[in-house]
Amino acid sequence: RVVGPPDPPLAYSTEPYLPQLGLKNPLFVLAEPGTSNLLVVLQGGEPERPSRVLRIPVTDPNPRPEPVLELPGFLLYAVAFHPGYITNRQLFTFANGPAGHGERTNRISRWKVPSIPAPPVAPDSGQVLLEWRSAGHDGGGLEFGPDGMLYLATGDGSSDSDAWNSGQSLDDLLGAVLRIDVDHPGPDRPYSIPQDNPFRNHPGARGEIWAYGLRNPWRLAIDPPTGQVWVGNNGQDLW
Repeated sequence: RVVGPPDPPLAYSTEPYLPQLGLKNPLFVLAEPGTSNLLVVLQGGEPERPSRVLRIPVTDPNPRPEPVLELPGFLLYAVAFHPGYITNRQLFTFANGPAGHGERTNRISRWKVPSIPAPPVAPDSGQVLLEWRSAGHDGGGLEFGPDGMLYLATGDGSSDSDAWNSGQSLDDLLGAVLRIDVDHPGPDRPYSIPQDNPFRNHPGARGEIWAYGLRNPWRLAIDPPTGQVWVGNNGQDLW
């Protein structure tokens, strides 16, 4: 039996961080391994306003954002560093586009980031690993787990109420968390499906699926000590 009231939540406060940079519409921030830099994703997607990834040397007393990657015509949701990034310089992105088109796709790509200092990554140099159609509720979470696998969260692909009835389906990649091995290409794709994925041998199922039944899981994080996957799933009329 629980006796007594719960402890009150600890007090906290917020304050602007690096307001002098004047960053507009930052969607995602991530520490760059082996450095004191932050990578920030700025919202974009329109032809005249590409999505941008900037590097910010936060220990510099007067930090100046450095361009790392620009993606014209694609809305960039998240980036993830390969566990071996310090040596292989591999960066992964989750993007949706082309912007303004009724038929759009989600795209997972691999890029190679030059050593610092260096010019930005060429926007046509990425290797597309995986694509699927999505015209809304794109998902957008992307992170490597302690097992070295890449986890990514997909939405139901429609703009309202799972119009494609994909959330409870196992025969497409929508409305799910996917888990793939990007270090070992398969015979017909630039990645492989881990042997212990739960639906790998399920008749008619996409083996990439690790969990399903989601609406718009646009954020995903993995707790390093436990390996637990946490998903921020946008609800319809409730949470």
